[in-house]
Amino acid sequence: MSNFLTSPQRICLNGAPAIGGTFSIVGKNAAREQVMPPSHDPLYAGLGQAVRIGTELLAALIVGGGLGWVTDTYLLDSTPWGLVTGMGLGAAAGVRSAYRSAQRWQS
Repeated sequence: MSNFLTSPQRICLNGAPAIGGTFSIVGKNAAREQVMPPSHDPLYAGLGQAVRIGTELLAALIVGGGLGWVTDTYLLDSTPWGLVTGMGLGAAAGVRSAYRSAQRWQS
């Protein structure tokens, strides 16, 4: 018996059934599904990678700042130095992650 979560489904981003394409949510052949070809338009060629790098930087800053704030508020009572240290470590981790992503970027 197959249900919604285990059967391969073709859906759009809004959850509606897809008209075309060969993308599935879950299934035995998930690793062999076709992937969208890269864009040949120079304007959009690197847009996805740039958005990914920006998101990684922002996420690292939020996590670092959040951990620093938690350290300040609940553990050490060292306001504002835990937050400053956490933001600094988050920025360093984000820059490192962005650098590694840029190195893997195929030009």
